[in-house]
This record gives sequence, structure tokens and C-alpha cells, in this order.
Amino acid sequence: MKPIKTNKGRTITFDYSKSFTGVQRSELKLFAEVISHDFKELISSHQEFVDLYEFWKAKIDEILYRSNIIYTLSVVKNRESSPTILAKVKWKYKLNGKLSKTNYTSIHISSVNKYFKDRESVDLKDATLIIDAENKIWEYISRVSPIELMKITGELYTL
Repeated sequence: MKPIKTNKGRTITFDYSKSFTGVQRSELKLFAEVISHDFKELISSHQEFVDLYEFWKAKIDEILYRSNIIYTLSVVKNRESSPTILAKVKWKYKLNGKLSKTNYTSIHISSVNKYFKDRESVDLKDATLIIDAENKIWEYISRVSPIELMKITGELYTL
């Protein structure tokens, strides 16, 4: 990698081989401070690139997570209606444009009666139920948390 110039024209190489040959234990704090200073200067000189990098790295993680969302199904008894099946979805990304205070969100899947005779016969590993649940989770997440991307200009858009 080539040396990098800061906004002030200073060249940063991260080559400390001449100034810290055979670093002694007593010099470690100073060594860390010098590296930290150069790193902060590099970041501040290239903040737009760093922001773009962080955005896209997080976005790639989110997109990969969407392909295999972690959830659990459970039966919840309602006071006024028949028991329902809920998905407790692990979600650390934005919902309705905001980060949630909890790492999980509950998604209504259906009434127990749609799949089973009664609450006692519920099988949360039923293949049809799992397919339907994953489709409902996908639809819900796509609706309340559309994939938000950023153009190189910084303009946000959704898919």
C-alpha cells in the first residue's frame, strides 16, 4: 500500500521501524499513542471513505443475516380469542426507521386453529407451519425494515 497524505499534507506510512526498533516495555504506551495519533489523523482525513466502508460492511452483514433469520416459535394464549402462534425474531437492525430497544421483535404468525385441532396438538416443528412462518417473517421484515442502501454520493435508497 502506498503512503497516505492527510488533509494537512502530512504523509502517513505506519512504518515505525526506524523510530521504534526493538520496542521496550517502557515505550509501549508512547508507541500506542503515536500509532493512535496517526490512525486518528488518517480517519479524519478520509472520513467519507470510512463512513462508506462502515455502512457497507454493516449492510453486507445485515443482508446475509436476512437470508437466515434467527427466530423461535411459541404458542401464546389470548384472553379474547384462540391461542396464536408467534415468532420471536432476533433483530438488531432498524424497524420502522428506528433501532429497537430490544434485540427481539414478535411477529404474529397465525391462530393455532389454522394448523392444529387444539393447543395440545400443536407441533411447532411442523414443516408447513415453518414454511408459512418464515414467509410471514420475511414479509413483515421486508415491510417494516426494507433494505436501505447508499449511493457513492451518500444518497440513501431502499429496495
